[in-house]
Amino acid sequence: MGRDGDAARAELTVRARGLAARFKGRLALDGFDLDVAPGEIVGLLGPNGAGKTTALRLLATGRRPDAGSLELFGATVRRSVGPSVRRNIGIAGDEPVHAAALTGWENALGFAMAAGLPRALAETRVGALLDRFGLSPDAHRPVSDYSLGMRRKLLLLEALVHEPALLILDEPTGALDVQARALLGDVLKERVRAEVAVVLATNDLAEAERLCDRVVFLHAGRTVLEGRPAELISRLGGRTRFEFTLAAARAPDIRVSGVEIALATAAKLVAHAINGSSPLPALCEAIQRTGAAIEAVVVRRPGLDDVFLEATGRELAS
Repeated sequence: MGRDGDAARAELTVRARGLAARFKGRLALDGFDLDVAPGEIVGLLGPNGAGKTTALRLLATGRRPDAGSLELFGATVRRSVGPSVRRNIGIAGDEPVHAAALTGWENALGFAMAAGLPRALAETRVGALLDRFGLSPDAHRPVSDYSLGMRRKLLLLEALVHEPALLILDEPTGALDVQARALLGDVLKERVRAEVAVVLATNDLAEAERLCDRVVFLHAGRTVLEGRPAELISRLGGRTRFEFTLAAARAPDIRVSGVEIALATAAKLVAHAINGSSPLPALCEAIQRTGAAIEAVVVRRPGLDDVFLEATGRELAS
């Protein structure tokens, strides 16, 4: 965070140290550290099973860690969590959970009041957010009639309605259309300007690069890398990424001048150009000489998936 000592510590919304948690007998999270300041968006990235959702549940006080310490809003989280802490957290999990027989309005209003809002204020805020998320025409239909995207919007509305100081979002843009994704980005920017801290887990790398001030890469329950997206990507030196989809009996073993092979399997080869080279024809020729068939090739600038690949030797989607 660039600040040390008690003053910096008091400014943090989230301070986690050495968090560990087991899931089905294995360590789903192992020694997780995280600092999040007010007005900051931090993204948790990693392949499925890396520990992202477990980390969010611990930060949301939905379960207790098996080891480590957690401070929220400058206070240590003990075994029992008071309502004042919980009401200061807005949570949108990876799966919408609503009373399907109730309407969107009833679900949202009930949540707002449970979060401590007086009825009149709850009605005002719910109505405004239903309008903003485009749910007003369907507000009085049962949630059982809602599409997955509509349920996701309702879940986000419920996380936002009581204006918490900490937002915890798991795959927040899943099932959302392009317009709703853009709207969520605008809403988060507004909340950040109001000094709200945001922690989100996502597999959408473009979203992470666009929204997050910092990203934390998790792998097998451990943090392997963290930093600002642009700075992490810049470390790759602008190397062009070549991603081949292959049909091969085995991983091709090739050597091409001006090329670094980042990943090679029978189904996929990822290479980076170094020293400003333009090696696509030579790469294609080298792959074909091994007997592999090239089914597709994508050429693009390096991104956060390349950052993870360089740090771990594994694909982020694996």
